[in-house]
Amino acid sequence: MKKTLFVCFCIVPLLNSFIVNAQHITSKWGDLGNGNYRNQILPADYSDPDVLRVGKDYYLISSTFQFSGAIVILHSRDLVNWKTIGYVSNDIANDMKDKRFDYTVMDHYNKGVYAPSIRYHDRKFWVYFTTYNMGGIYVATASKITGPWKIRLMKDKNGVDLFGLNWDDNCPLWDDGGKAYMIASNPQKNWFPILFQMSPDGTQLLDGDINKMKIKTLDQTDRGTNILPNATWGEGNKLFKKGGYYYLYHNECFGKDYDRRAVMIRSKNLYGTKPDGTPGKPGDPGLYDVSPQGSQTYLMVHPDSTGGRFDQGTIIDSPDGKKWYFLTHQGGGYTNGRPISLLPVTWVDGWPMAGTDYDKDGIGEPVWEAEKPVQGEPKTFPQGGDEFNKKKLDPQWQWNYQPRADKWSLTERRGFLRLHAFKPLVSGTFYKSGNTLFQRYVKGENVTAEIKMDISGMAIGQEAGLVHFNGGKDYCTFGVIQTEKGKLLKYNDNDKISTGETINTSTIWIRSVIDNQDVNSYFYSTDGITFQPYGGKYNLKWGSFRGDNIGIYNYNNLEEKGYVDIDWFHYQF
Repeated sequence: MKKTLFVCFCIVPLLNSFIVNAQHITSKWGDLGNGNYRNQILPADYSDPDVLRVGKDYYLISSTFQFSGAIVILHSRDLVNWKTIGYVSNDIANDMKDKRFDYTVMDHYNKGVYAPSIRYHDRKFWVYFTTYNMGGIYVATASKITGPWKIRLMKDKNGVDLFGLNWDDNCPLWDDGGKAYMIASNPQKNWFPILFQMSPDGTQLLDGDINKMKIKTLDQTDRGTNILPNATWGEGNKLFKKGGYYYLYHNECFGKDYDRRAVMIRSKNLYGTKPDGTPGKPGDPGLYDVSPQGSQTYLMVHPDSTGGRFDQGTIIDSPDGKKWYFLTHQGGGYTNGRPISLLPVTWVDGWPMAGTDYDKDGIGEPVWEAEKPVQGEPKTFPQGGDEFNKKKLDPQWQWNYQPRADKWSLTERRGFLRLHAFKPLVSGTFYKSGNTLFQRYVKGENVTAEIKMDISGMAIGQEAGLVHFNGGKDYCTFGVIQTEKGKLLKYNDNDKISTGETINTSTIWIRSVIDNQDVNSYFYSTDGITFQPYGGKYNLKWGSFRGDNIGIYNYNNLEEKGYVDIDWFHYQF
């Protein structure tokens, strides 16, 4: 038995594949309509993905940070075409019992729901997640993927709620005989995967004491078992079993630049194997196998031409078990966040192998076009336009923080989304303004988002319109502000404000156009036919681990008065 090493995926050549620039996104991405797909399959911010297959159905979840709903759920039958079907939590502040997500606080940018995992066990769906930082470790269960979901804090071995912690990226495993385990990481110093024993019902750690878990230490007592003693910086844990082997996949950051790479280890014993062949134990782990290419660089696949790595995701099979894929985000930090790609995988000598080794160096290059895993499924995408003619909000929408339910409605005026204004927590501050409704920016050659907005109900001090914003650092709004002198156009690029023409109509059309260099320009119209540009050029930005979002904002700096009615939101990409 060799000593524990970080193991990369091997790479083998695959048919029907060729290389393109990952960020040279054209109108052709996802399902190409000819039996093939092109990466990225989801050119939008679905970071830290995990995928579950139940029968012929695939379910994808991802990080949602401070947004509500929390933990988006997508559905697919072919791993390429996805549709948003709901969320694990529709009220992030109350479900997580954490007021920092409340619209009265809004104090958790760059934090929140990190890297959830989804499993199916005992005829139930299970989602494990954390709310970093100083948040909780949670488990959510449901008999149907669309819910309702029961969300609860996990407990330590003494029955204490696991809250006030800095752990992240947890993933469960139910083994033979009903024994349960959870793996998670403790970021920053001593950041490596820790394996815990769980109660069979998956709600309590059997060898975790919350007080010990708050300490950055290598101690193996009451804080789980470090099964990667050589790891120094890692996350993205996924734990699974196949063919008699336990596999641990995670990301490791190497060197002073924290170069992030995908790594894997395996053993026939969950806690590794001792040199004498006996199984390792909790608190006393053994060693893990090394891949046939263990002497190679520990990369799963070469980065793309922009340096973006395929470093976090999961391995998933087809319904017949004959095909395997690695669904992963592209972790480069782009204007569209960390988009999703799908790489074919084969197995050689019990090791998963992803991508194509074009240059024969033992490390794979990205596969950008390949045959769809399942043929015949219609083309779908999880973001899109909305006519607001339903009684419920379409699930592709999210709110920035917990929404205030009495300040928006789809029934007060049928066929319209009514947004009532309320005061920002800090006057004139977008990132402290509640009830911003948004969708992810989908990268393309030319992207257009447009709203038709009735502004006749606005009150003095109120402003409303379209906004581009990331995770809490950068934003740019364009809309209408009601003043004592009338309604004026207002443009705000990160607090650089300009106001202009008076709007004398009761309706305005506001349009955002984004070119293939991710540069936004705003336009407006008072008749829906002739559009005029307004404001400057805004470069969409990545910030606080989030890509750009396109939203509808509405607030009143003076008092809780006024409303706007959104007739529709049209989204072309």
